[in-house]
Amino acid sequence: MPDDIIVVIYVKGKNMIFNKNSFIKLSNKKAECKISLFGGNIVSYRPKTEKHDVFWLGDLNKFDKIQAIRGGIPVCWPRFAEETLNNHFPRHGFARLSVWDVQDILVDEEKIEVNLFLKPDAKFNLDVDVSFNIKITDKLECYLETTNNGNKEFRFSEALHAYFYVGNRDDVVIKGLLGHQYHNSLDGKIYTQEKDLEIKGEVDVAFFNHTKDIEIVDNKLNRIITLQKTDSNSTVIWNPNKDLAEMSEGQYKKFICVEPANQGSNFVVLAPKERHKMTMSVGVRKL
Repeated sequence: MPDDIIVVIYVKGKNMIFNKNSFIKLSNKKAECKISLFGGNIVSYRPKTEKHDVFWLGDLNKFDKIQAIRGGIPVCWPRFAEETLNNHFPRHGFARLSVWDVQDILVDEEKIEVNLFLKPDAKFNLDVDVSFNIKITDKLECYLETTNNGNKEFRFSEALHAYFYVGNRDDVVIKGLLGHQYHNSLDGKIYTQEKDLEIKGEVDVAFFNHTKDIEIVDNKLNRIITLQKTDSNSTVIWNPNKDLAEMSEGQYKKFICVEPANQGSNFVVLAPKERHKMTMSVGVRKL
Protein backbone atom coordinates (compact mmCIF):
# COMPACT_ATOMS: atom_id res chain seq x y z
CA MET A 1 0.00 0.00 0.00
CA PRO A 2 1.38 3.46 -0.87
CA ASP A 3 2.43 5.94 1.79
CA ASP A 4 0.00 8.67 0.68
CA ILE A 5 -2.71 7.69 3.17
CA ILE A 6 -4.84 10.33 4.87
CA VAL A 7 -6.24 9.24 8.23
CA VAL A 8 -9.63 10.67 9.16
CA ILE A 9 -11.07 10.19 12.66
CA TYR A 10 -14.19 11.86 14.07
CA VAL A 11 -14.85 14.55 11.48
CA LYS A 12 -17.66 15.82 9.30
CA GLY A 13 -17.08 17.74 6.10
CA LYS A 14 -18.89 18.69 2.92
CA ASN A 15 -17.03 18.75 -0.42
CA MET A 16 -13.72 17.96 1.22
CA ILE A 17 -10.62 18.30 -0.96
CA PHE A 18 -8.08 15.47 -1.04
CA ASN A 19 -5.01 14.69 -3.04
CA LYS A 20 -6.42 12.84 -6.05
CA ASN A 21 -3.90 10.04 -5.52
CA SER A 22 -4.90 9.53 -1.91
CA PHE A 23 -6.02 6.56 0.07
CA ILE A 24 -8.35 7.61 2.86
CA LYS A 25 -8.26 5.60 6.09
CA LEU A 26 -11.36 5.91 8.28
CA SER A 27 -11.70 4.47 11.78
CA ASN A 28 -13.99 4.50 14.79
CA LYS A 29 -14.75 2.12 17.66
CA LYS A 30 -16.71 -0.26 15.42
CA ALA A 31 -14.65 -0.62 12.27
CA GLU A 32 -11.92 0.67 10.02
CA CYS A 33 -11.71 0.97 6.25
CA LYS A 34 -9.45 2.28 3.51
CA ILE A 35 -10.73 3.81 0.28
CA SER A 36 -8.76 4.55 -2.87
CA LEU A 37 -9.98 7.64 -4.73
CA PHE A 38 -8.53 6.04 -7.86
CA GLY A 39 -11.34 3.67 -8.80
CA GLY A 40 -13.52 4.66 -5.83
CA ASN A 41 -12.41 1.32 -4.41
CA ILE A 42 -13.01 0.17 -0.82
CA VAL A 43 -9.71 -1.69 -0.57
CA SER A 44 -10.11 -2.66 3.09
CA TYR A 45 -12.90 -3.11 5.63
CA ARG A 46 -12.44 -4.70 9.04
CA PRO A 47 -14.94 -4.68 11.90
CA LYS A 48 -13.06 -4.23 15.18
CA THR A 49 -14.46 -7.60 16.32
CA GLU A 50 -12.62 -9.33 13.45
CA LYS A 51 -8.96 -10.31 13.26
CA HIS A 52 -9.01 -10.51 9.47
CA ASP A 53 -10.13 -8.06 6.82
CA VAL A 54 -13.41 -8.78 5.04
CA PHE A 55 -11.83 -7.97 1.67
CA TRP A 56 -8.78 -9.36 -0.11
CA LEU A 57 -6.15 -7.19 -1.80
CA GLY A 58 -3.45 -8.36 -4.19
CA ASP A 59 0.04 -8.19 -2.67
CA LEU A 60 1.65 -7.10 -5.94
CA ASN A 61 -0.68 -4.26 -6.93
CA LYS A 62 1.37 -1.39 -8.40
CA PHE A 63 -1.03 1.38 -7.29
CA ASP A 64 0.23 3.37 -10.27
CA LYS A 65 -3.10 5.10 -11.00
CA ILE A 66 -3.00 3.47 -14.44
CA GLN A 67 -3.90 -0.15 -13.85
CA ALA A 68 -7.10 -1.10 -12.03
CA ILE A 69 -6.64 -2.21 -8.43
CA ARG A 70 -6.94 -5.96 -7.98
CA GLY A 71 -8.96 -6.50 -4.80
CA GLY A 72 -11.34 -4.68 -2.49
CA ILE A 73 -14.47 -3.63 -4.40
CA PRO A 74 -13.65 -2.45 -7.93
CA VAL A 75 -16.61 -0.57 -9.41
CA CYS A 76 -17.45 -2.01 -12.84
CA TRP A 77 -19.43 0.66 -14.72
CA PRO A 78 -20.89 1.30 -17.29
CA ARG A 79 -19.71 -1.93 -18.89
CA PHE A 80 -19.16 -5.39 -17.44
CA ALA A 81 -16.23 -7.54 -18.58
CA GLU A 82 -16.06 -7.56 -22.40
CA GLU A 83 -19.77 -7.52 -23.06
CA THR A 84 -21.03 -6.18 -26.39
CA LEU A 85 -23.05 -3.49 -24.62
CA ASN A 86 -20.93 -0.31 -24.43
CA ASN A 87 -18.02 -2.11 -26.07
CA HIS A 88 -16.38 1.21 -26.99
CA PHE A 89 -15.47 1.55 -23.30
CA PRO A 90 -12.61 -0.32 -21.54
CA ARG A 91 -13.12 -3.81 -20.20
CA HIS A 92 -15.21 -3.55 -17.00
CA GLY A 93 -15.83 0.12 -17.86
CA PHE A 94 -13.90 3.23 -16.90
CA ALA A 95 -15.12 3.86 -13.33
CA ARG A 96 -12.42 1.64 -11.83
CA LEU A 97 -9.81 3.57 -13.87
CA SER A 98 -11.05 7.04 -12.90
CA VAL A 99 -10.38 9.35 -9.95
CA TRP A 100 -13.52 9.92 -7.88
CA ASP A 101 -14.38 13.09 -5.99
CA VAL A 102 -15.21 13.14 -2.28
CA GLN A 103 -18.60 14.76 -1.76
CA ASP A 104 -18.96 14.20 1.97
CA ILE A 105 -17.42 12.36 4.91
CA LEU A 106 -18.83 11.70 8.36
CA VAL A 107 -16.98 9.73 11.03
CA ASP A 108 -18.18 9.46 14.62
CA GLU A 109 -18.10 6.71 17.24
CA GLU A 110 -21.07 4.84 15.80
CA LYS A 111 -20.83 5.20 12.04
CA ILE A 112 -18.69 6.05 9.05
CA GLU A 113 -20.23 7.61 5.94
CA VAL A 114 -18.52 8.51 2.67
CA ASN A 115 -20.08 9.83 -0.52
CA LEU A 116 -18.03 9.61 -3.71
CA PHE A 117 -18.97 11.07 -7.09
CA LEU A 118 -17.83 10.53 -10.66
CA LYS A 119 -18.70 12.60 -13.69
CA PRO A 120 -17.38 10.83 -16.79
CA ASP A 121 -14.56 12.50 -18.66
CA ALA A 122 -15.73 14.52 -21.67
CA LYS A 123 -14.04 12.06 -24.04
CA PHE A 124 -16.67 9.44 -23.14
CA ASN A 125 -19.49 11.72 -24.38
CA LEU A 126 -21.99 10.63 -21.70
CA ASP A 127 -24.56 12.91 -20.10
CA VAL A 128 -24.76 10.74 -16.97
CA ASP A 129 -23.08 10.60 -13.58
CA VAL A 130 -22.60 8.04 -10.85
CA SER A 131 -22.18 8.17 -7.08
CA PHE A 132 -20.86 5.55 -4.68
CA ASN A 133 -22.18 5.91 -1.16
CA ILE A 134 -20.71 3.98 1.78
CA LYS A 135 -22.04 3.58 5.31
CA ILE A 136 -20.43 1.50 8.05
CA THR A 137 -22.09 0.73 11.40
CA ASP A 138 -22.08 -2.88 12.58
CA LYS A 139 -22.07 -3.79 8.88
CA LEU A 140 -20.99 -2.23 5.59
CA GLU A 141 -23.73 -0.80 3.38
CA CYS A 142 -23.05 0.79 0.03
CA TYR A 143 -24.93 1.73 -3.08
CA LEU A 144 -24.04 2.69 -6.62
CA GLU A 145 -26.45 5.27 -8.05
CA THR A 146 -26.55 6.17 -11.75
CA THR A 147 -28.34 9.30 -12.98
CA ASN A 148 -29.26 9.87 -16.61
CA ASN A 149 -29.04 13.65 -17.07
CA GLY A 150 -29.59 13.51 -20.81
CA ASN A 151 -32.54 13.37 -23.15
CA LYS A 152 -31.81 9.91 -24.52
CA GLU A 153 -32.17 6.42 -23.09
CA PHE A 154 -29.02 5.12 -21.41
CA ARG A 155 -28.18 1.41 -21.27
CA PHE A 156 -25.42 0.06 -19.06
CA SER A 157 -24.07 -2.88 -17.10
CA GLU A 158 -22.65 -2.66 -13.57
CA ALA A 159 -21.11 -4.72 -10.80
CA LEU A 160 -19.57 -4.28 -7.38
CA HIS A 161 -16.70 -6.69 -8.04
CA ALA A 162 -16.14 -7.65 -4.37
CA TYR A 163 -13.09 -9.77 -3.52
CA PHE A 164 -13.91 -11.46 -0.20
CA TYR A 165 -10.99 -12.64 1.92
CA VAL A 166 -11.18 -16.31 2.96
CA GLY A 167 -8.90 -18.68 4.86
CA ASN A 168 -8.77 -21.08 1.92
CA ARG A 169 -10.99 -21.07 -1.14
CA ASP A 170 -11.19 -24.87 -1.00
CA ASP A 171 -12.88 -24.75 2.44
CA VAL A 172 -15.61 -22.26 1.46
CA VAL A 173 -19.29 -23.02 0.84
CA ILE A 174 -21.49 -20.38 -0.85
CA LYS A 175 -25.19 -20.53 0.02
CA GLY A 176 -28.15 -18.76 -1.57
CA LEU A 177 -27.70 -19.98 -5.15
CA LEU A 178 -29.51 -23.31 -5.00
CA GLY A 179 -31.99 -23.88 -7.82
CA HIS A 180 -30.88 -20.84 -9.85
CA GLN A 181 -29.67 -20.92 -13.43
CA TYR A 182 -26.28 -19.55 -14.39
CA HIS A 183 -24.18 -18.90 -17.45
CA ASN A 184 -20.76 -20.54 -17.32
CA SER A 185 -18.26 -18.28 -19.12
CA LEU A 186 -15.74 -21.13 -19.36
CA ASP A 187 -17.86 -23.19 -21.77
CA GLY A 188 -20.68 -20.79 -22.71
CA LYS A 189 -23.42 -23.12 -21.44
CA ILE A 190 -26.39 -22.64 -19.10
CA TYR A 191 -26.70 -24.79 -15.97
CA THR A 192 -28.85 -25.01 -12.85
CA GLN A 193 -27.14 -24.93 -9.44
CA GLU A 194 -28.15 -28.18 -7.76
CA LYS A 195 -26.34 -27.80 -4.42
CA ASP A 196 -24.53 -25.18 -2.37
CA LEU A 197 -21.54 -23.96 -4.34
CA GLU A 198 -18.02 -25.13 -3.50
CA ILE A 199 -14.98 -23.75 -5.33
CA LYS A 200 -12.40 -26.39 -6.24
CA GLY A 201 -11.04 -24.97 -9.49
CA GLU A 202 -11.52 -22.11 -11.92
CA VAL A 203 -14.99 -20.57 -11.75
CA ASP A 204 -16.51 -17.76 -13.80
CA VAL A 205 -20.29 -17.90 -13.62
CA ALA A 206 -23.14 -15.39 -13.73
CA PHE A 207 -26.42 -16.27 -12.03
CA PHE A 208 -29.17 -14.40 -13.87
CA ASN A 209 -32.47 -13.26 -12.36
CA HIS A 210 -30.87 -13.77 -8.96
CA THR A 211 -31.89 -11.39 -6.15
CA LYS A 212 -31.44 -13.55 -3.04
CA ASP A 213 -29.08 -13.10 -0.10
CA ILE A 214 -25.72 -14.89 -0.17
CA GLU A 215 -23.76 -16.52 2.65
CA ILE A 216 -20.03 -17.24 2.29
CA VAL A 217 -19.36 -19.94 4.87
CA ASP A 218 -15.64 -19.92 5.70
CA ASN A 219 -14.73 -23.02 7.68
CA LYS A 220 -11.04 -22.04 7.89
CA LEU A 221 -11.64 -18.61 9.48
CA ASN A 222 -14.71 -19.82 11.38
CA ARG A 223 -16.97 -17.06 10.08
CA ILE A 224 -19.84 -16.37 7.71
CA ILE A 225 -19.84 -13.32 5.45
CA THR A 226 -23.38 -12.30 4.51
CA LEU A 227 -24.26 -10.35 1.40
CA GLN A 228 -27.65 -8.75 0.76
CA LYS A 229 -28.50 -6.74 -2.34
CA THR A 230 -31.32 -4.79 -3.96
CA ASP A 231 -31.96 -3.78 -7.57
CA SER A 232 -29.31 -6.29 -8.61
CA ASN A 233 -30.68 -9.01 -10.88
CA SER A 234 -27.52 -11.03 -11.43
CA THR A 235 -24.76 -12.39 -9.22
CA VAL A 236 -21.28 -13.21 -10.50
CA ILE A 237 -18.92 -15.72 -8.85
CA TRP A 238 -15.26 -15.75 -9.91
CA ASN A 239 -11.89 -17.22 -9.03
CA PRO A 240 -9.14 -17.74 -11.65
CA ASN A 241 -7.56 -20.83 -10.02
CA LYS A 242 -4.14 -19.31 -10.58
CA ASP A 243 -2.08 -16.34 -9.48
CA LEU A 244 -2.44 -13.26 -11.66
CA ALA A 245 0.07 -10.42 -12.03
CA GLU A 246 -1.06 -8.64 -8.84
CA MET A 247 -0.84 -11.75 -6.65
CA SER A 248 1.95 -13.27 -4.62
CA GLU A 249 2.39 -17.06 -4.77
CA GLY A 250 -0.76 -18.95 -3.84
CA GLN A 251 -2.76 -15.79 -3.15
CA TYR A 252 -5.57 -16.84 -5.50
CA LYS A 253 -6.69 -19.33 -2.85
CA LYS A 254 -7.33 -16.52 -0.37
CA PHE A 255 -10.34 -14.93 -2.08
CA ILE A 256 -13.61 -15.53 -3.80
CA CYS A 257 -15.40 -12.85 -5.79
CA VAL A 258 -19.14 -12.60 -5.17
CA GLU A 259 -20.51 -9.67 -7.13
CA PRO A 260 -23.91 -7.95 -7.08
CA ALA A 261 -24.43 -7.04 -10.71
CA ASN A 262 -26.74 -6.12 -13.55
CA GLN A 263 -25.10 -7.63 -16.59
CA GLY A 264 -25.72 -9.92 -19.51
CA SER A 265 -29.47 -9.94 -20.20
CA ASN A 266 -29.98 -8.14 -16.86
CA PHE A 267 -28.46 -4.83 -18.00
CA VAL A 268 -30.15 -1.57 -16.91
CA VAL A 269 -32.17 0.75 -19.14
CA LEU A 270 -32.52 4.32 -17.81
CA ALA A 271 -35.01 6.73 -19.33
CA PRO A 272 -34.03 10.43 -19.52
CA LYS A 273 -33.73 12.06 -16.07
CA GLU A 274 -34.19 8.67 -14.40
CA ARG A 275 -32.02 7.18 -11.64
CA HIS A 276 -31.04 3.63 -10.73
CA LYS A 277 -29.60 2.52 -7.40
CA MET A 278 -27.95 -0.89 -6.77
CA THR A 279 -27.22 -1.67 -3.12
CA MET A 280 -25.01 -4.13 -1.27
CA SER A 281 -24.91 -4.87 2.47
CA VAL A 282 -22.09 -6.94 3.97
CA GLY A 283 -22.00 -8.40 7.47
CA VAL A 284 -19.81 -10.89 9.35
CA ARG A 285 -20.69 -13.37 12.07
CA LYS A 286 -19.01 -16.37 13.69
CA LEU A 287 -19.81 -19.92 12.63
